[in-house]
Amino acid sequence: MKNNKLKSYILLFILAIVSASCEQYLEESPDDRLVLDSVDKAAKLVANSYSQGGYAFTDMYTDLAGPLGVPNADGVVLDAGGNTIRLQDLQTYTWDNVTAIFQDTPTFFWNQTYEAIAHTNEVLAVIDNLEGDPEKRNAIKGEALISRAYNYFMLVNMFGMHYDNNASTNLGVPYITEPETEFLPTYTRNTVAEVYDFVEKDLLDGLALISDKFFSGTKKYHFTKKAAQAFASRFYLWKRDYENCIKYSNLFIDGNPDIYVKNGEDFVISGSNAIAIQYANPEELSNALVIQKTSNYQNYSLGFRLNSNDVTALFTNPLSIGDIRNNPFNFTALEVNFFPKLFEYFFRENLSSTSGLPYHISVEFKGEEVLLNRAEAYVLSGNQSAALADINQLAVKRYNGTEYTDIAAIQSFYNASTPADGILELILHERKKEFWDHGLRWFDIKRHNRSVTHVLPVSEGGQTLTLTENDLRKAVQIPEDAIALGLTPNPR
Repeated sequence: MKNNKLKSYILLFILAIVSASCEQYLEESPDDRLVLDSVDKAAKLVANSYSQGGYAFTDMYTDLAGPLGVPNADGVVLDAGGNTIRLQDLQTYTWDNVTAIFQDTPTFFWNQTYEAIAHTNEVLAVIDNLEGDPEKRNAIKGEALISRAYNYFMLVNMFGMHYDNNASTNLGVPYITEPETEFLPTYTRNTVAEVYDFVEKDLLDGLALISDKFFSGTKKYHFTKKAAQAFASRFYLWKRDYENCIKYSNLFIDGNPDIYVKNGEDFVISGSNAIAIQYANPEELSNALVIQKTSNYQNYSLGFRLNSNDVTALFTNPLSIGDIRNNPFNFTALEVNFFPKLFEYFFRENLSSTSGLPYHISVEFKGEEVLLNRAEAYVLSGNQSAALADINQLAVKRYNGTEYTDIAAIQSFYNASTPADGILELILHERKKEFWDHGLRWFDIKRHNRSVTHVLPVSEGGQTLTLTENDLRKAVQIPEDAIALGLTPNPR
């Protein structure tokens, strides 16, 4: 009996402790989530609204990737030139559904970008009711709106067909504007046109509020006023609203196009790492927004890239003179050639570790893009002379002071049917060179309905494959998990 009574007391004692502990536990936040009860905390959360999922890997969808190995006497490429070709690289290069889910894949981009959007939605849900400096509160709200708009803009252009006359029926992506409050909520895909409308509203509302006053340092890791104007320039060009593209490009350039074009001589320095670090330097005036991207794409020995023959062809130009960007590096014993724009950093596992999670600093917006956006908008609006003037702002720094003056030579070089078409081809060619390793070439191919032909080395099958002008695969397939949760897949 005594033992049973003792056991009863012990059990009651344990239950009392557990009960008290449970009450204390329930009084605590169940995780270390930031409680948004001040403007300063909102500012910290909105800083996490920049997706770490990069899209530079989309260069492998384009004519900025080839079979790598040097062709033999019969013109046949036997192998990948020493590069490692993973399944995800083969799937990307052949426009197949990519089954991998980690960095440099559509699924990783989708997941990381929706996670970034979730941060903006948490902020926007409470920001108007937070105590603090009203001006700072508006600036944070503006940054959150523009960040959300940009994330959705890149999602819809990745996973949807390009904005055109079918935008009101083509599948876009779910545009979520409220924090998730239930487990596995049900969503549907908005159309491309609907997403563009939502993006435009967020962008314009954000532009009216955003302020650089509360950023410190270079400010380039946030959407500043300049970065937001650069985004607006891209948005309206891709929407084919050329008047507004020119408007926001003008606001960004502010009458000083020269200072927003990198000086070529700044990259005639020793070593690919030094060039890559300088290229993404936030102190560089032309770099409007830089974002950290978890990625292996800066490892040029992975996947399909350009070889020396490809690079020579890329930098051939109507001027028939040297291009300062044609200063490629190549790996020892590998055929891949590259202009170094991406430096590999690591999150070290510990202080003594030699491995970790790789990432690079991506130049998301730069002055050269804004200038080329405006040039394209000008030529498509019928103003050829203004378009050529913008191209020459870039040309003088890429061709040792030489400008394009002979429009007939441009038209002939690109075998264009009209002078305007020749200038447009020149702009797209300059964009191709400027945005190598940025991932933007893929979206130019989609915007202008271009076909792409890829040749596989014999070691990978040897086939020749073509992505046609209106190929449905230009809308990258949404992740398998999203389909499993009920989202409609892209048609094939």
